[in-house]
Amino acid sequence: MKRVLRLSNYLFKSLVRDGSNLFWLLAFPCILLVIMMLIFSPLYEPKNITFNLTLISYGGTFSGIIERVFNEVSSGENRIFQLEKFPGSGENLEKGLERLKDKKTDLVLEIPEDFDARMLNWFMMKNMGITPSAPTINVYSLKHQAASQSAYVIVKNIFQKLELEFLKGMGYQMEIIPVKTEIVGTEDTFSYIDFIYPGMVIFTVFMTGLFGIGVDMTWLKEKGIMRRINVTGLANSEFIISYIISRFYLIILQIALITIIAKFIFKTNVNPFAPAFILYTLLTILCLSSLGFFIAAISKTTNSANAISQVLNFPLQFLGGLYFPLINVPWVIRWIVIINPITYLTSGIRDSLGIMKSPYPDIVTLLVPVFWTVFFLFFTVKRFGKEEF
Repeated sequence: MKRVLRLSNYLFKSLVRDGSNLFWLLAFPCILLVIMMLIFSPLYEPKNITFNLTLISYGGTFSGIIERVFNEVSSGENRIFQLEKFPGSGENLEKGLERLKDKKTDLVLEIPEDFDARMLNWFMMKNMGITPSAPTINVYSLKHQAASQSAYVIVKNIFQKLELEFLKGMGYQMEIIPVKTEIVGTEDTFSYIDFIYPGMVIFTVFMTGLFGIGVDMTWLKEKGIMRRINVTGLANSEFIISYIISRFYLIILQIALITIIAKFIFKTNVNPFAPAFILYTLLTILCLSSLGFFIAAISKTTNSANAISQVLNFPLQFLGGLYFPLINVPWVIRWIVIINPITYLTSGIRDSLGIMKSPYPDIVTLLVPVFWTVFFLFFTVKRFGKEEF
């Protein structure tokens, strides 16, 4: 074990002594983070935002109370909503949904025709000692559109506060009126540093996987260095373990530098010690490092490994959502987004940290990178097992 650690230390020192590696794997990600923040951070500075809300109501006592509440929060200089009200009808609901899909409104809120009747029924049943299901209010939003999702959260909080205060005053203990949501399209005002910091962490690991492992390991094969190591009595497995440890040192150093810049210069709110952040970072290291070994396994020369890495570099970066949310991607290139493991790593880590909601279920953001990791490692072990170093 001691010689494995000694060799890993030697490999790490050799890596960072190379001026090219020092720049591209350590300095460049930090420079890129600073450039991205200087250019794009002003676009995401907090501002007073007014959301467009379409309210469709059939009228009635309880419906009127809700309407008055939304009238109040939609008036004055610091209003939350720009409110449009329409009488309840199927035709008006369809028009409202069309406006939502066309992004002319951020949210459509429908108070159903039977809302008042169901509220009265609820009170009567409650007095009889029966707890019926509470009436629902329908809210229609755009799933991946930040303004729509933010407006939805505000509306939900308004209903919670409204119902708690109203029922508390009448001496009732009641479930909050549930908000039934329906997604009719796909697209939180957020801090750009909070958004890009996890992306830059993934980017640094990605660069190490492509060039610090894929190209470098191929060079070791091509120059016969691994064959010479066999003569020393060091087993291939010991060398590979040492090599992996040396790259792990590099990745830890990369993440530490990015974190220092993000935390102390740009004041990110992301906690780098959060369990979710650590989990997805480890998964990123496993997945993208195994991609590097996969490239080394299929490449016969350094030039071919470098060519493969260059071909994969920009498409996987930009179509993985590292720097910007991926919204309305054309179907011509959407298949790259779907099969790209970086897509799920970035979505998963941001969702788990509360930065931006993932369009994919949590289990998918874990299983897809795990699948690619297993695939890369299986192919690499099988291919390396047939080669004579």
